[in-house]
Amino acid sequence: MEKIIRKSAGVKFESDVLGFIDGLAREQQRSRSFIINAILRWYVKWLAEQHEQKVETAKPVPVIRL
Repeated sequence: MEKIIRKSAGVKFESDVLGFIDGLAREQQRSRSFIINAILRWYVKWLAEQHEQKVETAKPVPVIRL
């Protein structure tokens, strides 16, 4: 398993987003950082799955040989 290195990154959230994150953190009894990392990890996984679906469903392009 890859070692996770934690680094601080100063970001500013809009009030509605911060309220959403804080609500999730309270419900899950986790920190803001945990929630944000979990959301971004889920999003990366989702993007990879979307990319795989596009590759699998793409119609093959016929090769024309002269």
